[in-house]
Parts: sequence; structure tokens; C-alpha cells
Amino acid sequence: MTKGMIKDALLELLQSTSYEKITVTALCRQAEITRATFYLHYQNIDDVLNELLDDALRLTELDTLHSMNFAVLNRSIENEKDLKESSDDPDALLPACQRAASNPKYRILFLDESLSHHILNKLYQLQKPHRIPEIMRDYRVTEWEAEKLFLFMLHGNFAVNKSLNWNKNADWYHVQEMIKNLIKPKH
Repeated sequence: MTKGMIKDALLELLQSTSYEKITVTALCRQAEITRATFYLHYQNIDDVLNELLDDALRLTELDTLHSMNFAVLNRSIENEKDLKESSDDPDALLPACQRAASNPKYRILFLDESLSHHILNKLYQLQKPHRIPEIMRDYRVTEWEAEKLFLFMLHGNFAVNKSLNWNKNADWYHVQEMIKNLIKPKH
């Protein structure tokens, strides 16, 4: 319960203060706890942030698993028809950062400029084990090449989403379609 209060307090502070300016003192004041209580649960604010990102991405992955059937999870989506037929939720196959940023509770994390590098590193580490082999297979490239393509896809998608303020509107869907066509494997 206390960890939840601390994480919620960090999200509340991010509404008005950039991450880099938030102190343990301010976080404790917002959560209405003592510094000793904070340090019983976390070593520093980065630990709170990491847990929040884990929560956001875990929730995102659970949502995706619930909205997609098992067969779709075991094959790649190769065209728009497959995408639309694969799930009741066409957004289920969006990049994890876009799905997490769409959640009102965690959206503020993606709007804070000072967190972009941290979020990208987290996403890279979480997705690398399954995305690299997938890219190797789909694009018929080496592991090294797949890592570079994955970095390009991850950072590029993140930059585009950030430039559109993480809003899924007509412009966003148009740009996503262009990106999908650009990076579509040629077999």
C-alpha cells in the first residue's frame, strides 16, 4: 500500500514538476510519509520510476495478451487485413510505449522530456530478447544488424509519438501507416 502511495505521489508531482527536479523530500511530502518510510521501500527516486515503468509496461503487455488470440501471438502480422482481423482492438499491436502512454495514469511519464532516455533504455532491455530474433527472421539479417534495426524502430517510433504528443488521432494513424509501410519486410 505504501509503495502504491509513493508511486502515485510521483505521478502527481510529474503533473507540475519535471522528473529531474523532484526530490525525495517533495515526494515524501506529496505521499504524506516520512523519509524513513520512503527508504524502507526504495533506495532512490529512480527505483520508484523503474517500478512505475514496469507497472505501465506490464499492464500494457497484459492488455495486449487479453485482446489478441493465441494464434496471432505466434505469427507476425504482415498486412493491414491481418492486423484488423487479429484482434477486436486494432491498437493491440502498437509499440509498447504507445500503448502505455495511452493509459491516462501513466501518460505523464511519456510527456516529461527528461524521462525519454530512461524510458527508451527500459523499453530496449525489455523488448530486446524477443524483438531481435523476430527482426532477424523477418528481415533475414544478422543479430548485429537486427539490433541496429530495432534501435532505429524503437527510437524512431518514440520520437514520432512524442512529436504528436502521444495523441492517437487521424494524423497519428496516418503516420503509423506510413512507418509500417516503410519498415515492412520485403520477402
